[in-house]
Amino acid sequence: MTEQELPRPRVAVLATTWFPGSHADVIATRLVEGYRWQGAHRPARVEVASVYLEQLGSRTEVWPLPDVGVEITDRNGVPRFPTVAEALGVGRPGVDVDGVVIIGEHGDYERNEYGQTTYPRRRLFDAAVSTMLGAGRTVPVFNDKGLAWSYPDALSMVDTAERLGIPLLAGSTIPLSWRIPTATQWPLGEPMDAAVVVGWGPLERYGFHNLEALQVHAERRAGGERGVATVRALTGPDARDAIEARIVDAALLDAALGTFELTAEQRARARASVRDVFLVQYRDGLRAAVVLCNDVLRNFGTACRGPGHEMACQIWLPGAPHEHFTFLVRQIESLVLGGVAPYPVRRTLLTTGMLDAAMHSLHDGARIDTPDLDRGYTPVATVTDTGVELPRPEGVPTP
Repeated sequence: MTEQELPRPRVAVLATTWFPGSHADVIATRLVEGYRWQGAHRPARVEVASVYLEQLGSRTEVWPLPDVGVEITDRNGVPRFPTVAEALGVGRPGVDVDGVVIIGEHGDYERNEYGQTTYPRRRLFDAAVSTMLGAGRTVPVFNDKGLAWSYPDALSMVDTAERLGIPLLAGSTIPLSWRIPTATQWPLGEPMDAAVVVGWGPLERYGFHNLEALQVHAERRAGGERGVATVRALTGPDARDAIEARIVDAALLDAALGTFELTAEQRARARASVRDVFLVQYRDGLRAAVVLCNDVLRNFGTACRGPGHEMACQIWLPGAPHEHFTFLVRQIESLVLGGVAPYPVRRTLLTTGMLDAAMHSLHDGARIDTPDLDRGYTPVATVTDTGVELPRPEGVPTP
């Protein structure tokens, strides 16, 4: 049977908001209307049976954004429901879907004293799990991007899934997207002593992505992942001082910047625009730094070094229509079709915890000891249906 001939499992999409270019748009729209894959437009391998859409009319600072999700679900005959339980039951008691897709990014939610946007990812997860327990049936769950804004919430979600045997997948497109050079990744099982990521973006929203660009390589080092001991976050002049004082490994920072096609003037602008730095000490001794710039860069460069190997690569993402999200959609489909997460959710748990510690470190102005980030895991050697081993598409601009 071809992919198109296989029966399609049904999923419920639980989204905070769905406007053009939102995460719901670049994920759920592909699940509803299909996507380009291997040179042809194909229907998704799962069917969206229902949608819970929490907010309509999400706003920029000035005006509301169009609710494209309403138009898309109406056009395709996908029912929307006012509660999570109704979405999982497709309007009836019980669980009448084979998977749940939580997209808790964007929308009008409060920001707490630590600068964290309190997206309701755990609340949506708990509501879905409660419905499953009441129905006596559990199904796989995908959670877009970080698991939660707080590490205790993220840990609760993973513990709950493991206790109840719910296959759980999370994270973003960063570990799945194209690499420059093609197929570059840290050799599985090779010792690693130091790593530096140079990237960009708003502190919390893109801090997670930059940490993913670190972790997708760091997890492959000898001994597997054992967790993180401390996190220190610096901002403004303190972040730039960490560069000048070589607290951030200078050679690796240069190598990470070297993965971008920059002129000398652009490289100088990028270095001058450093806004935030995360310093991460792993439990096994690996020392890493994440450097966020405010100019020039629009992707993520990683450089790593060990006793017998050095590596540098860029994780490359295109602009609209954001085709890298197709790789994430393929992983969601794989989760639901096979009932097994294609890569460990504990990677996302660790990156969620590192970001939470970094936000607390910035607020407190101090290094954060992280004894609770001691949950290790074993990475998978390869993940199928990604851009890692594909050549970068020609004629597609960087955002």
